[in-house]
Amino acid sequence: MVTITVLVLFYELFQGIFRSVGKALGSDCVPELLRASAVGWYSAVVGLLGLVASVVAGLLWDHISHAAAFYYGATFAIAGSVGLLLIPGGRNRSAVDA
Repeated sequence: MVTITVLVLFYELFQGIFRSVGKALGSDCVPELLRASAVGWYSAVVGLLGLVASVVAGLLWDHISHAAAFYYGATFAIAGSVGLLLIPGGRNRSAVDA
């Protein structure tokens, strides 16, 4: 029971960090007037891409192997991490533009 409690706490911590950081990044990259729209578009895109990723992973699992689904996830996790590192400026850019 302790193991399940610890795992749930870590999962909730991850979700809290993931959701807030993504929305903050999205709202920092647009003008102040468009921040609400940016958060809405961010949520829509994350939801739709999560659906596509789940369908593709399920197809890989069923038609190729379970390892293919995990390699697929790892590949896109690395690609996303590299993409985040390549975003120019971030919060500092909006402070300079203001």
